[in-house]
Amino acid sequence: MGPLRNASVSVYAVAADGSASDQPIAHAVTRDDGTFVLGGAVHYPVLVRATGGVYDEEATGTRTALQGDLEAVFTAAPARMIVSVYSNAIVQAARAAGGLTSANLAAAMVQVNAFAGGFDVQQTAPAFVTPGTALAAADLSDGAKMALALGAESQSRTDTGASVQDSTQNIAAQSANGDTLAECNTGAGNPAADGTLAAPPGGNCAVTTGAASYAANPRNRSGIASVAMLKPLVPGKPATITVSDGACRDRVALYNEQLPLFTSRKNDVQARLGHDVTVDNWSSFADGGSWGPRAAVYGAITTASCAGDVATFQRELLLATENYWVDQELNYCHHHIPGWLPPASRPSFFNSDTSSKSMTCAPHRRSNGAQTTATLANADIKWQGVDCSDFTSWAYDFAGITHASGNLQTGIGTQACSIGSDPLAAVTDQAGVLLDINQDNVAQFVDHLRPGDLLYITETAHPQAAPQSMMSGFVVSHVVTWTGKRFSDLRNGPEGQRYDPAVAGASGSRLGGDFGGFFSRADGGTTKVQPSEIGTTDMDPWMIIDSHYAGPAYRPFILKTPKLNADWYVTSLSHVRRVIDPESASADPVLAPLIITKEATGQGQFSRYVVLSSPAGRAATNAHKLVYQLSGAKGVPTCYRTPADAPAQ
Repeated sequence: MGPLRNASVSVYAVAADGSASDQPIAHAVTRDDGTFVLGGAVHYPVLVRATGGVYDEEATGTRTALQGDLEAVFTAAPARMIVSVYSNAIVQAARAAGGLTSANLAAAMVQVNAFAGGFDVQQTAPAFVTPGTALAAADLSDGAKMALALGAESQSRTDTGASVQDSTQNIAAQSANGDTLAECNTGAGNPAADGTLAAPPGGNCAVTTGAASYAANPRNRSGIASVAMLKPLVPGKPATITVSDGACRDRVALYNEQLPLFTSRKNDVQARLGHDVTVDNWSSFADGGSWGPRAAVYGAITTASCAGDVATFQRELLLATENYWVDQELNYCHHHIPGWLPPASRPSFFNSDTSSKSMTCAPHRRSNGAQTTATLANADIKWQGVDCSDFTSWAYDFAGITHASGNLQTGIGTQACSIGSDPLAAVTDQAGVLLDINQDNVAQFVDHLRPGDLLYITETAHPQAAPQSMMSGFVVSHVVTWTGKRFSDLRNGPEGQRYDPAVAGASGSRLGGDFGGFFSRADGGTTKVQPSEIGTTDMDPWMIIDSHYAGPAYRPFILKTPKLNADWYVTSLSHVRRVIDPESASADPVLAPLIITKEATGQGQFSRYVVLSSPAGRAATNAHKLVYQLSGAKGVPTCYRTPADAPAQ
């Protein structure tokens, strides 16, 4: 919202126990520019409450009467008093924690200030510029960030029809989750009882989405034309390596030769520093929400030894990297980096209930790294790990492949659907190209997949609550990495002992503990597929790597054969993203018609939406499209696979 005119401002004393007096000690009325002056001496701490008045919406210019109150609490004399929806969120969070005590207020201020951009939202005046003005990065001030914050809140509220109180709750919730205006902490969903992965539980990215939309709004008065300015890309130190000729095309040899490099990168600072995250505290940082800190951007890994075929080298490097992290025996956790261990001072960060929206780590990975089908007690669980979309983002980052474009988005919806300019998230031109290889045609095009391709999978159930255009759609809920290997290639290869189905899930095995559960006989027989049968004729599936169930591991991608039914990964395949050498798809006459591009954009029920499809997909008998938009008024950016004739609205 813009400056609040003709509002009544009252000031109340706050006691040491956090209670506020019901009798004002000072009073003022705001001027046309939203400023006010308090007469007489004021003794702190105080609660400042603004009531009534009118303001112009930053997002639309519409003159609007304030509904409800705006509050702020100042524990000491400030340089200036800024009362806004952000200060309102601080007060609400402190009250929810037990009252307006100094400790509760300090904790709430840390969270809300970090959410807005790392400045004091109660003492920083907005620095408005003429709409259309674009600031250089060097001119990015706290005042500009405050102007963006006010515009983002206005955009979010007007797009969704929310109230000021709704916005207050959204800011408080996102701040507590460790979000920022530039990034919303999202990943994938929880493992489901049927062995699939559910869509992400109801999250809240409302104001972050508003920031991305406001940045492109012609009325934007912040000078920040892209929210990406708030998270500058600073790649880490590059690594130039020497490898043997064979290792250029061999992930096993590459792993063995570069183990010291992988270990060095693992032991380095994994987190993006700043906003109180330091070299000393990143691995146990307590104030960033249950997701922990975000990943650093690792530098490129290059070698002159493999200059003749860089694409193959990068593919094998990525798979060597994923093998390395599979061997670290991580859990399936809604964390951004594998090295972060939630601090004991935050008990809410330790939730292993897969039916809970607040689950942080799955209950099937022991602290010693072994997997189990049993549901473990919290004391026995490994609390380090990443979920599926955080794992793929991390692997590409750790291998230095996305150093130039920035890490792949960790939110499964954005990672799956975002291409080019994104109206919902602070990302431009996510790496790679989308391919319309899906559940209907994967058997036809499987030989055109390449190691490192990312395959996106939908949940098995229709969403119970979704935008109007999604009544027939499925939510993309999961992502896996294509290895280009069949089971027999791995079992009979130089590391065959790591792929023994008889000990799947044991420490040292690269197979998921749920490995056997994906196999079912095509003839309807109920006899369990035995480990000795896997790898034989018509029982030799392709293999993928994904974080699921109890963490990153190898699992089967089972196309239907005379002996085996297709598994969930195949029957729910939505599409593919090729990050490494995406130009190869355009040059391939088979893949070129499968390249997915934007078909249309518009204003949907809750947000801007993007419709995506491929030429081949539009011409197919069973045509489908992708729709990318918020899952609800407070929802997260979500990717839906829906019939081509479903309306987008």
